Amino acid sequence: MAITVKDFAKTLKIPDKALIERMQKAGLSHSKSSDEITPSDKQALLKFLKGSKSSSSKSVTSESGVKVTSKGKSASVQTSKKSYSDNIEAKRAAASEQLKEQQIKRKEQLKEAVKEKQVQKKKKTIKNKQAPQHEKVDVKDQLSSAVDAFKKKEENIFDDKHQFEAPTEFIKKDIEVPETINVGELAKLMAVKGGEVVKNLMSLGVVATINDVIDQETAILVVEEIGHNGIAIEQENLEQDLANLIQYKDEPKSRPAVITVMGHVDHGKTTLLDFIRKTKVVDGEAGGITQHIGAYEVDTSKGRLTFIDTPGHAAFSSMRARGANTTDIVVLVVAANDGIKPQTEEAINHAKAADVSIVVAINKVDLEGADIDKVKGDLAAKDLTPEDWGGNIQMVPISALKGDGVDELLERIALEAEILELKAHHDGAAQGVVIESELDKFRGSVATFLVQNGTLNVGDLVVSGNAIGKVKSIINSDGNKIKSALPSAAVEILGLNLVPNAGDQFQVVENEKQAREIAEYRLTKEKEKKLLKQKDESAGDLFETLGQEAKKVLNVIIKTDVGGTCEAITAALNDLGTEKAKVKIVSSGVGGISESDANLAVAVDSIILGFNVRADSTAKKIIESESIQLSYHSIIYELLDDVKARMSGLLDPIVKEEIVGTAEVLEVFNSPKFGQVAGCNVVEGNVLRNKPVRVLRDEIVIFEGELNSLRRFKEDVNEVKNGNECGMGIKNYKDIKPGDKIEVFDRKEEAQVI
Repeated sequence: MAITVKDFAKTLKIPDKALIERMQKAGLSHSKSSDEITPSDKQALLKFLKGSKSSSSKSVTSESGVKVTSKGKSASVQTSKKSYSDNIEAKRAAASEQLKEQQIKRKEQLKEAVKEKQVQKKKKTIKNKQAPQHEKVDVKDQLSSAVDAFKKKEENIFDDKHQFEAPTEFIKKDIEVPETINVGELAKLMAVKGGEVVKNLMSLGVVATINDVIDQETAILVVEEIGHNGIAIEQENLEQDLANLIQYKDEPKSRPAVITVMGHVDHGKTTLLDFIRKTKVVDGEAGGITQHIGAYEVDTSKGRLTFIDTPGHAAFSSMRARGANTTDIVVLVVAANDGIKPQTEEAINHAKAADVSIVVAINKVDLEGADIDKVKGDLAAKDLTPEDWGGNIQMVPISALKGDGVDELLERIALEAEILELKAHHDGAAQGVVIESELDKFRGSVATFLVQNGTLNVGDLVVSGNAIGKVKSIINSDGNKIKSALPSAAVEILGLNLVPNAGDQFQVVENEKQAREIAEYRLTKEKEKKLLKQKDESAGDLFETLGQEAKKVLNVIIKTDVGGTCEAITAALNDLGTEKAKVKIVSSGVGGISESDANLAVAVDSIILGFNVRADSTAKKIIESESIQLSYHSIIYELLDDVKARMSGLLDPIVKEEIVGTAEVLEVFNSPKFGQVAGCNVVEGNVLRNKPVRVLRDEIVIFEGELNSLRRFKEDVNEVKNGNECGMGIKNYKDIKPGDKIEVFDRKEEAQVI
């Protein structure tokens, strides 16, 4: 194969033009890159390069021991110890032939881009090595290095082995896992690929992507499955810092008792408190039922007391539980004419779980049918034995409406409080619990605080849940503005940026930076838990519906006047779900129905429920134009009934079958017009022409279809009554036999009820 000037220049790694110039100086006639080079041409070029002298005095020594001097474009090469003139021609020829063979053999295997990349890389390497010394290499070295580089590149290209080996030894580490963690973050902590974590989650039956959030327990299982030690983080630093702030230097002092009034709906809880306060609170509640937790400070002859009135309706279970957990004494109101009811038992359980003292007020003793002894006996059966029966529970007969026995009840409460020796720190930053919260149209976020320790002052910086703000105003239960609130005080405060959740703790902090950090941290954790819950629900729904008919879902947006009611309604709606239908709460919150609520309802096809709130003008326009289902309520059980009715409307009607009549086949005839005709006797009910039929043989259904003919004697009829004979032709069925039964039935649809 002939080699051109261009090929030879590439081999020498010099430009075509430079090679042509040198060849012409050597006396060769080559002038183009395409001119062919013979072995004799190469020999003539080599002799010229060896015979040329340089006038430069500057010289360097190459790595191989060759002394190189240069000036302009000429160079002189002298060997330091040994001359290579004897064998250079043979070596050069062998290298040239080897290069030719390699090019022919691998031409189809290597792409031009790979060779060009290798050539460019080699040029840069040579240039970097030669630039400081102005060094040039002879033809022999060029040919030899080119061949070696070519062979090395070939080996690298066709070598499938990695150039490095991963460590084989596994390093076991302690991995700290928070309450919730992103799958990707967990993978980083263990220094493994996200796919490995996802794979392990799948083996545990958890479907998750690298961006999903998983709970602490699941994360620890994955960590241990991979081989590390999982360590649960019980509390984050920010929460620890907040807890450390709660330090008081003063000695605890006496404080008023906090009393929660609990009991069944309409047993007189609010009426009792109303008599004590000398107001008419119950008149302002829809349906005569307390919808919110009311907190009131009352001055009595026995001292100052803080009363909390909890709702009695079944839906307000969580609110009653919260009331029990923030109180010192529970006053259990039981109607003497009604006895113990479901909410009474629930209130007893909440009080026992909270480990608080119980005083029983047996109400409505003045009404017909009142039986005090029966009530005491029923309470004794619930481990609430009266004092006069040898127990330790004080029970006082009263009439809350008339006020009979109320003074004695207050004395018993005061006595119980004295026994408890209730104390709290009065000096220092205030802390306590949110009893109720709401979004007022004019005042903004309004929260009812129960101060448990310290003193709450106007201007204090407060953090409650993810809500923060400076206390702008403190209002007591009488509606008067005050500058500070001591322990056991129940007060309304203004100034928070958000509506806190009822049941949240509040704490006075030193600076806004700290408050914001805590609020942001809690908000992040809340979002993570919400996402985790949604994911779990979605996964649960997926596995529940595999091989089953999917549940009907009613999307609901809830807006209420106060936070406690929102919480109660949410809990009640979540309990309405059945095997066939469920309620999905898309959004819930406090305040009026806004434009964003209406747009969300459009996006997710949801209904909107307003409890003691209304839609603003912008929201109304969207609701009307998009035909969104909106309903207003002020009584909780009416709201629940409304949702039940809507859920029932989602369900497919139930199809019920009713047997209309049965005929026994006596004979079988062949008709040219109708085919096979069964001569029958109607033995039960009536046979109707337009109803579906079944053929039974030995009481087993062998065919279901419809009649194409029904005749009595020679006339077509629509009905044959019991005891009469007839001829019946069954459409698309020709296997009727004597002794078979033909059953005529009807299908009816009935609406399902939740």
